[in-house]
Amino acid sequence: MTPYGIAALVAGVASLVLGLVLDWLAFDLLGLGLLAAVLLGLATVVRPTPLSIGREIQPPRVPKGSPAIAFLTFANRSRRSHPVAVATQPFGSQRVRTVIPRLRGGESGTRAYRLPTTRRGIFDVPPLELTRRDPFELFRLSRHHAGTERIWVYPRVLGLRQLPVGRTRHLEGPSSDSSPQGNVTFHRLREYAEGDDVRLVHWRSSARAGRLLVRHNVDTSQPYTVVVFDQRPRLYTEESFEEAVDVAASVVVAAATDRAPVELRLTDGTVVGGPWLRDPTELVDELTGLSADADGSLQTVLTALRQTRGGTSLVVVTGALDAAGLPYLAGLRRRFERIVLVSLDPEQRGDGPVPHGVRVLVAKDADEAAAAWNLQVTA
Repeated sequence: MTPYGIAALVAGVASLVLGLVLDWLAFDLLGLGLLAAVLLGLATVVRPTPLSIGREIQPPRVPKGSPAIAFLTFANRSRRSHPVAVATQPFGSQRVRTVIPRLRGGESGTRAYRLPTTRRGIFDVPPLELTRRDPFELFRLSRHHAGTERIWVYPRVLGLRQLPVGRTRHLEGPSSDSSPQGNVTFHRLREYAEGDDVRLVHWRSSARAGRLLVRHNVDTSQPYTVVVFDQRPRLYTEESFEEAVDVAASVVVAAATDRAPVELRLTDGTVVGGPWLRDPTELVDELTGLSADADGSLQTVLTALRQTRGGTSLVVVTGALDAAGLPYLAGLRRRFERIVLVSLDPEQRGDGPVPHGVRVLVAKDADEAAAAWNLQVTA
């Protein structure tokens, strides 16, 4: 009931009581008229709606700022005409309104409206609200149509170039015990282990050694990149945190070019991906719902990387430079052929010693970081 409806109801009851007490017919008629208007308005809004409304959101996954369109299909199931209606779509803190035109009996139609995708995140789009009002604006009733759908608004992906495979661009690529096994390039002979393909057994060497030896082949065609994202909020402003997430997502997508494996590590301890991962969607999904974490430690993540097999490239994305973490980066030079530190700092405080073998990029926003990446890192 609207404020007008409440006023009409109170005035109607008061007029009717006053008319009965004073035996004044004019007040009785006024009270009955107001109460009749209230009952008529109530009957207007509570009757079942003849409209059927469906909604589909396409695409359900979009980069930040790209259009996500909600398509409405509606039909008038009655034989009578249905007046113009306004449908309201709640979306986060915003409300999107679209007009459903007047429909004759049995008529149907479609409408489309754009959802605001200016913020990164995973959003549940609630049902559509269709509000019905009576002619006197005494009552307002909202009914919900369609179900709840989920939409993923990805971080912005910038046009970063893929990192070179390694320092030495020899035709067979890097060859070491930590390279992923495959069937491209022979690396060494090793002792047979249960589960090895018997076709890889080197029989002549096995006969000389007196034990089964197999050829250890390495896949030298694919780089392996580890991306570390620093979630500590004290290093960021609200804007620079979002810019840093954009950079991290861009690095993940660029590193996964040609289905190269990528691993994402967060300072809250989360690890996603690895040598088996050939599609960056899971990593970008993780960054989509990412939030700051004050309890995480970059030093802990970098120390843990010393126990891994390493890879081709290590990219660390952080906010303002924290000098305490730089020595830990320098300690990983034997594990990775290339180490890049990207600092998103609006004040661009890049002073201080840079460890040997670590490329440091300090930028005020994601666009500047992308330009520096393409100019300095991949040149």
